[in-house]
Amino acid sequence: MFGILKQNQMDTIMKYLTTIGCLVSFLTFMACEGPTGPAGPPGLDGVDGARGGTGFVMEWEDVDFTAGNDYTALLDFSDFAFQGDTSDISLVYFLWEVDTETGLEVWRPLPQTLIIPEGLLQYNYDFTLADVKLFMDADFDLNILGANDTDDWIVRVVVLPGTFVGGRKAASELSYEELAERLGLPELKRRSTDQILPRRD
Repeated sequence: MFGILKQNQMDTIMKYLTTIGCLVSFLTFMACEGPTGPAGPPGLDGVDGARGGTGFVMEWEDVDFTAGNDYTALLDFSDFAFQGDTSDISLVYFLWEVDTETGLEVWRPLPQTLIIPEGLLQYNYDFTLADVKLFMDADFDLNILGANDTDDWIVRVVVLPGTFVGGRKAASELSYEELAERLGLPELKRRSTDQILPRRD
């Protein structure tokens, strides 16, 4: 019995030694490194990106929400000869005000929900590959709203690739200015401040 036990111990020891030997050999060969090979051939030139490189910005003026259009507005990307990709993300900003002292534009991202005396008012949107649909929603009759709530909106749509780090949630947490800087968006034309209706906060 003692001889059998000793033989079993020897077999176990041999298995461990074999395993350790294989592991050491494997690690030794993995650590070997030869000379760097030649560089591969250059790739093909890609299509130039739209303005801004990684994003595209479009602007519409005089956007109105009326009973006639059911308090919606369709912003068609074909107005800008823009061809998007199925993974693109669209973000929408309203020009809310222009600071009278500094002349700086204040852009608010949608959705925007306002608590006003009439109740809750929301500006929101959905998007496709070809357009953005803006719409108003409220817990009261939209027909009682005045022009400062419904008329002459200036709207910017930023289309960015679906590969944007963090996706739509991360992008929507940035102000328009931060997003424009990160994406290298162009500076769009300035307009006179008298064109902006006073909006509610």
